[in-house]
Amino acid sequence: MKYRSVLFVPGHEEKKIKKAYTLNADLIVLDLESTVPEDQKDQAKKIIKECNVKKDQTYIRINKNSDLEFVTSEKFPGIFLPFTETKKQLIEIDALLKKTEKLKTDVIPILESIDGLANLEEICSFSERVRIVSFGSHDLAKSINLKISEDEKEILEFRKNIVNKSKNIKNPIDTSYLNFKDLNGFEKSCNLVKKLGFSGKACIHPDQIQISNKIF
Repeated sequence: MKYRSVLFVPGHEEKKIKKAYTLNADLIVLDLESTVPEDQKDQAKKIIKECNVKKDQTYIRINKNSDLEFVTSEKFPGIFLPFTETKKQLIEIDALLKKTEKLKTDVIPILESIDGLANLEEICSFSERVRIVSFGSHDLAKSINLKISEDEKEILEFRKNIVNKSKNIKNPIDTSYLNFKDLNGFEKSCNLVKKLGFSGKACIHPDQIQISNKIF
């Protein structure tokens, strides 16, 4: 599978889910975490089931470990794991998946905390599930009160660290670019991380997909 464009879609928004499969993203991630209000997370699972999505092109970003049963019962091939911080966390996820999965579920850790970045090599060493990792700069920045400027120089060293410490697996997926109206800024960000060694980028808007596919 390619990861040039990884489109994140709120799991409770039926129209956006259906629209996603008319686009050209390499991977679609239906979200149960931060883009879904707390009181709509169960409803999001019902909507995802009713949309009859293309599962071979779809991963789920889980919100909590109990979401794994939904993932395995619906036979989704992979998950994005928010705030991955230790190998122990991955071992726990692995054990839970083995109880109910009908096919082996990929796990893509999202590195979005200082602890996760500090333990990156051990996270990448969990070859039972992890073949690629993803950077999440926005929650990282919030947690350390970091203001990111337009050229994103404040997260350059974090990006370099992720590439350097994940060399034993596939080249990582870069963080999303929140100002989706600024396509020039998005393109610059893609070009920068491509040179650093990333293999793709998280997308949050359809207009970002073509740019990401072209660059990566």
